[in-house]
Amino acid sequence: MKVKGNSPLARLLDGKLAIFTGKGGVGKTSLSAAFARAAQRSGKRVLLAEVRSSRRIPPLFGIEANSDGPLGLGEGLEWIHLTPAAALEVYAVRLLRFRSVYRAVFEQRAVRRFLRAIPSLAEILVLGHLAFLVEEKKHDLVILDAPSSGPGALMLAAPREVMRGAHRGPLTDGAEWIQKLLADERQTTINLVVTPEELPVSEAVDLHHRLKDELNLPLGAVFLNRILRDPFPARLSKALQAAERNPLGNPLASSAALLRARLRLQETYIDRLRAGVDLEAVLLPEVLSEGDNLDIVNRLTGALQEAL
Repeated sequence: MKVKGNSPLARLLDGKLAIFTGKGGVGKTSLSAAFARAAQRSGKRVLLAEVRSSRRIPPLFGIEANSDGPLGLGEGLEWIHLTPAAALEVYAVRLLRFRSVYRAVFEQRAVRRFLRAIPSLAEILVLGHLAFLVEEKKHDLVILDAPSSGPGALMLAAPREVMRGAHRGPLTDGAEWIQKLLADERQTTINLVVTPEELPVSEAVDLHHRLKDELNLPLGAVFLNRILRDPFPARLSKALQAAERNPLGNPLASSAALLRARLRLQETYIDRLRAGVDLEAVLLPEVLSEGDNLDIVNRLTGALQEAL
């Protein structure tokens, strides 16, 4: 894995679908929002989608969402919250051409309870809606803030599971159509978001193995988020290293020693990720702001634009 700050990521922008997943708490949603903003600034018409969430993305742009969208977040940038309920109508009416029977069949409570009991159906419905939005071509790029590592992998595996276990019919035909999009490296990239910590790195290595070796899906890049930088110039570093021999007598040296220990630990986890993940990596700094969420997204967008 190449670890560098200026990674050429043109393939992510040239595709039609960019999916982001990773352990909860690593900044996946903020990164998805920043990537959408960077793509928008590059001239792309972008749709930013989230799933299994509480409409978390619009507030990052200073906007409150009163519905699941679509909702404009700026010129050339829209947001939508994908839900199984909304996807059911899209999938049944538009994709399977069941318009004439949708209301008579799919809206019955008993049928809906039955459909919820089918394994992977909710994931298939959402992915079907997502694929429809990609093929609709109203946007140059669709970005999905996917569920965290475990649920995200289950979602991406759903088409294969349906194709393997269900009888031939409209459901398997739809699963094959979705799988074709997910597996097309010309259109789709699946990107991992990770922080240099033990659990996020372990999950990223396991997820990389499952997506690449078991599901054979096209991976894009791994985004190493919240990277701490050594703030000390080389000359000052030497003086601090000498003072660290007696850190109790020097508060600055004590703080510097703690920071250096964390930086060394960070390098350990980056090395572990390098050994387990064969992907180009993008290093993104810790973003701190006293402003609002939009300020954080804009700062992270700036870091991404340097990488792009």
